[in-house]
Amino acid sequence: MTERGFDVQRFGAVARCSLNCPEKMNALSRETGEPMVNAVRELMADETVAVIILRGEGDNFCTGSDLALLGDNLDPAVLCDMMKRMNAFLFDLHQGPKIVITEVDGYAVGGGLGLALASDITIATDQAKFCCGFIRIGAVPDMGATYFLTERLGMVKAKEVALTGDIIDAPAALAMGLINRVVPREAISEEVMKLATRIAKASPEALALTKRNLNRSRHIDLQTALDLESHMQPLMLLSDDHKAAIKKLFR
Repeated sequence: MTERGFDVQRFGAVARCSLNCPEKMNALSRETGEPMVNAVRELMADETVAVIILRGEGDNFCTGSDLALLGDNLDPAVLCDMMKRMNAFLFDLHQGPKIVITEVDGYAVGGGLGLALASDITIATDQAKFCCGFIRIGAVPDMGATYFLTERLGMVKAKEVALTGDIIDAPAALAMGLINRVVPREAISEEVMKLATRIAKASPEALALTKRNLNRSRHIDLQTALDLESHMQPLMLLSDDHKAAIKKLFR
């Protein structure tokens, strides 16, 4: 599926989604944002999809909102509508049943940083650079950046990243726990696809429930986590997916 500004390719149970506006460093606008939101909503509801890869065409992942739409050109009504849609999209991306991997090359700035961190796994090239950046333009973080930075870094480091707007290179991002791994630029698409394909071989229901339980674990106590596991595990052990996996192990 290809729409202006956004492309989707299917590889079995893996959907590879690309922001496709490299001439604007994949900045978010109606041209890129609306087709992205619509496509991912459809993929989240598609039972044949297990893993979604989100990436940017060209040399950059995403540089946040198109600056040409801000400043004196800002339309408050358009802004409010776009933020409402983006917020719902980010919630679905982070809390939805599909495993989401972001493939980051070049800059992930402002809203692009929030988008990169909304995933379950973030893999970057050795040329990737991350920047919260909002403070530099007299704005506050959006696209979930305050939540995702705190989730990954803890409050102390998240405040430093957000309040300075410093650019963080890939090795530093890996060292602080912002991303999962760094690979050479020329190898990233292959490495991400290998990982996505491996994850997609698992039971879709087991993947979705594992993601859900891990997301919930930050906000509940141990006893509640144990109760959730005790409720879900019998359901999975009686499932056809589990029985097929056990048979495969003993072949």
